[in-house]
Amino acid sequence: MRSWAIVLLIASWGPLAAAGEPEVVPISSGTVITLQTALQWTLARNPDLIAQRENLNVSAAAVRVAERFPTSLNPTVAVTYQPWVFQRGAGGGSDRLEPYFTVAWQQPIEIGGRTGYREAIARAGFTQTQWSIVQAELLALVETYRAHQTAAYRREKCLSALRLSRFHAQLVETLRRQREANQVAPADVILAEVERQAIDQEVEAARQEYESALAELRRRIGIAQYASSIEPAGDLQAPEPPPAESEESLVSMAIASRPEIQSARVQLASARAAVSLARADRIPIPSLGPAYEKSEIGETFYGIALTSPLPLLNTGKTLVQQREAEYHRDAVVLDQWCQRVRTEVRSSLARWEHARESLVRSRDWARSIDAEAARMRNLYDAGQTDLVKLLEVQRRHLGAESSRLDTLWQATQAYADLLAAVGAVSLLGAPSSATGSASAAWR
Repeated sequence: MRSWAIVLLIASWGPLAAAGEPEVVPISSGTVITLQTALQWTLARNPDLIAQRENLNVSAAAVRVAERFPTSLNPTVAVTYQPWVFQRGAGGGSDRLEPYFTVAWQQPIEIGGRTGYREAIARAGFTQTQWSIVQAELLALVETYRAHQTAAYRREKCLSALRLSRFHAQLVETLRRQREANQVAPADVILAEVERQAIDQEVEAARQEYESALAELRRRIGIAQYASSIEPAGDLQAPEPPPAESEESLVSMAIASRPEIQSARVQLASARAAVSLARADRIPIPSLGPAYEKSEIGETFYGIALTSPLPLLNTGKTLVQQREAEYHRDAVVLDQWCQRVRTEVRSSLARWEHARESLVRSRDWARSIDAEAARMRNLYDAGQTDLVKLLEVQRRHLGAESSRLDTLWQATQAYADLLAAVGAVSLLGAPSSATGSASAAWR
């Protein structure tokens, strides 16, 4: 099915935890899920997607309705029976004659291929419904991807603050023992204690941000029984580059596969059929059928009756003009969608490339600061520097780690923008092949 293929495509482009990767202990106990599991659960259980998929049955029913004659083309029968027929007699009275009886059966005859145009419009609506569901699934998956990566990012920030908090707690304990031995000044202990309390406040703030990110992830997935326990698995990792590297190939891929463009193309075809239907409606629909009449004097008549409306007061020309205007509008909408997609892909790709470059630079800076922070700790342990300098380096080290995580998170968000701009159905084919069960409902 196309939906599960979208999951695999996003997962293959996105950062998944590698096998053998050290497990990250969650900050709060819960159900730990991978990115791919989060995407699969979103498709299978998200309430909005489940409700929107029901539109397929409605669209399929509309196709079945269009395949059949409208009720206005049902045959009509007219019966006239007059049992009391009198004729003035010679003496001034009334003579009763035989009853008067007529029967006419008429069948409207549709001319101009109206049924075919109505079927084309209904089938276009069904295809639009399919593409709207694809679009909803794509957006839901991208948002789940964002939420999963954001939750992993907030967890990493919280764990980073926890590591620094443990370092300061150990430092305060060491300084207290040294103060008891008169090896450090009281001011150093007070400074370290204040710094530890400040870090603890940062840890609490990071916990709150992590809980907010978890709430968003759980809301996106939409499973009630896990609404308070889902947590992301694996470390926050940089996304891999998309399969197509060149800008033009990504633009071509997006134009060929974005659900919005496909839906606009189908809408244009539907508008074209609507123009043809409006032109066909200008042709009057005649009604033809046998007729029988028996007069009051016993005469019997057999024949054929033909009736037809006369397009005098309303020729239908204005409706054709309206449909032609709608067709022109839909053609402009399709063209502008293509222009919009080109802009989105190019801008998202530029942001993605910039994010990748920033990520490489942040990694180099983080490795350098890690080495310098380790050297400062060794100097402090050897008594070759003071506490103030050590705390300052540790603060800078925390800032560098936080900046690295921020850059990494920005890269995942830039990747999500690129994924949404290109469209995750680019390699999955036409929607009709992936919705066979719904298509079979009206074929």
